[in-house]
Amino acid sequence: MDEQQGSSALNQPIYLNIADQIRTEIKTGDLLPGDRLPAESKLATRFGVARMTIRHALEMLQFEGLIDRRRGRGGGTFIMNEPPEIELTRVEGILPQLREQHISVESTVLNSELQSAPAHVSQALELKAGAQVFNIVRMRRINGIPALLENSYFPAVLFPGLLEVDLTKSLYELLENFSHRPISKIEEIITSRANIAEKQLMGVNHSLLLLRITRTARDESRAVVEYSEDLLRSDCIRIQVKTPER
Repeated sequence: MDEQQGSSALNQPIYLNIADQIRTEIKTGDLLPGDRLPAESKLATRFGVARMTIRHALEMLQFEGLIDRRRGRGGGTFIMNEPPEIELTRVEGILPQLREQHISVESTVLNSELQSAPAHVSQALELKAGAQVFNIVRMRRINGIPALLENSYFPAVLFPGLLEVDLTKSLYELLENFSHRPISKIEEIITSRANIAEKQLMGVNHSLLLLRITRTARDESRAVVEYSEDLLRSDCIRIQVKTPER
């Protein structure tokens, strides 16, 4: 397959055509979860293109959560199970939604401390400069794969003793025990590549695009009760946005 011809024939880059073909093979069952794809060099020979073109196609499929690219011994490119879907419009967050789908999630607290709020955090939480906040950093793993890195801040004055409870649970459920249950939130989502530290934590290479989710949540009194900067692997969790009927 000539790359220029393939691109002009369907009026799109050839790597998109290749991704479409592999995606179709997954949907039709020709490729099953756990199957290992041939090496990039063999795929390049099959499609008659350069390895870089194959790499672009695989990066797209990984971003969609259809394949998992593993390094090291026993590594390779594998077909993944369909990733779970979560609704971004639901206030309670990701963990309760995964539990509803009977998905096992392993939670690890990486850091929990009382600190003076950085300037952008105090502004987001509508606090005075340098106000005390709880900073809680947690990793959520699905099937052993780091899927979500949560970096959350909470006003210390609203949640005395927060660091003394089990922080591996859904924080929204914990906040309800303090009579400050979030009832609304605003989230901003951008795509980004991981920095060096994030690559190690999330187990990804530089090519995989991650979703950075910035969130502020308010309780019934309209007080801001949480500010969070999360990092989500789009190949592990899919996001849905639903709008109510009018």
